[in-house]
Amino acid sequence: MKELRLRLERSRGFYCARGYDSFDKPVRLSLGVAVTEDESVANKALGKLEAAIMNNGGHALVKGSELTVDVLLELYYERGVAKESLNKVKHVGDYWGRIKVSSVDEASILEWERSMIARGLSPATIKRYNNVFKAVINYGCKSKKLPPIRMPSLGQDSPARKLFIYNEDRDKIISFMDDWCRRYFTVLAWSGARPKELIGLLWKDVDRRGKKFTIQSYKGKDGMAKARTIPFSAAIKAVFDELSKLSSCLRDEYVFKRDSETCWADYEDSTKAVAYRLKAATLAAGYEFGVEAGISLYAFRHTFGTNAGNNGSTNPMMLSLYMGHKKVQTTVDNYFHGGVKDAEMLVKGLE
Repeated sequence: MKELRLRLERSRGFYCARGYDSFDKPVRLSLGVAVTEDESVANKALGKLEAAIMNNGGHALVKGSELTVDVLLELYYERGVAKESLNKVKHVGDYWGRIKVSSVDEASILEWERSMIARGLSPATIKRYNNVFKAVINYGCKSKKLPPIRMPSLGQDSPARKLFIYNEDRDKIISFMDDWCRRYFTVLAWSGARPKELIGLLWKDVDRRGKKFTIQSYKGKDGMAKARTIPFSAAIKAVFDELSKLSSCLRDEYVFKRDSETCWADYEDSTKAVAYRLKAATLAAGYEFGVEAGISLYAFRHTFGTNAGNNGSTNPMMLSLYMGHKKVQTTVDNYFHGGVKDAEMLVKGLE
C-alpha cells in the first residue's frame, strides 16, 4: 500500500485537501477551515483527515465508502468458521454489522456489554461473544492493513465444573448401552478425546496395526482445525476390531454410528444425539443425569485425565499433548495432584 499524498490548497475561502489516497484515487475534500484561520489549524485538520483515511484502509473518505464491521465479518466468514461458532458470529453481526470500523472503540464496546447485561446474559456468555468479536476485528484489521484496535476484556469464565465419574459408575453406565453406543463411549472413556472429535473420526485416521488414531480439533489457534495423533489401549483396539467386522472401513467413512446405517456425524446436532443416548443409559443405570451428578459427555474425558494425572507415572507435558491442551498449566490445574514420567505408562496405567 502506497503512502498518502495530500497537500493543502485554498479554494473559495476555505482550506482543502488535494492529492491521492493509498490506492491512487484522487482526493478532493474541504477541511472546513476558513482561509482567515492560521495555517496551523488547517494542517491539524489535514492530519486528522489523513488518520481517518488510514483507519479506512487507505481508501479516500468519499460518501458511503467508509468500512463497516460487515466487511470484516465477510472476511472472517471466508477464512472459515467452526460450526459451533456460527451463532456467536451471527450475534456479533446483528449488533455491529452496520457500524463503522472507525467507531469501534472501548466506549462503544462497553456500551455493547451493558446491553448484553440488560438482556440477562451471563458473564461467561458475554466473554464468549466478546472473544469472537475480537477475532473478527483482529483478523479484519490485519487483512485490510488497518491499525489495530484496542479491545477491552468483557465477562468472565464460568466456575470450574466437577465432571469426574468413579470408574465403577462409568463402567455401569456403559453396560446399560446398546452395542453401537457402547463402542463409542468405550473409546471416549479410554482415549480422553473430546466428544465431537470422535464423532468426526474417519477410518482413514485409524491405524489399528500401530494402535493409534488421529483426531481433529478446533481448539487450535484462531479456531482453525488442529490435528493430534494419540496411542490407544487394548480396550480401544477391541472396539475397532469389532467395528471393522461390521463396516466396509472405507477411508472416508465415519467410524461411529447410531446403528448399522446412520452415522452420528450426519446429524445436524451430532453431540445432542450422542448425549441423548448417554442420558438414557444413566437413567437406566439408576443415576441422575446432568452436570450436578457429574455425568455428561465431557465427564468421560475429564475422568480419563484425572485417572492419568493420579496414576503416578504420567508426565504433565505428555498428558497435555495427549489431551490436546494449548497450555500445560491447564492440564496440571485440572488433572494433577502429583506424578511424573512417560506417555506409554499413561496408557498402560489406564487399562
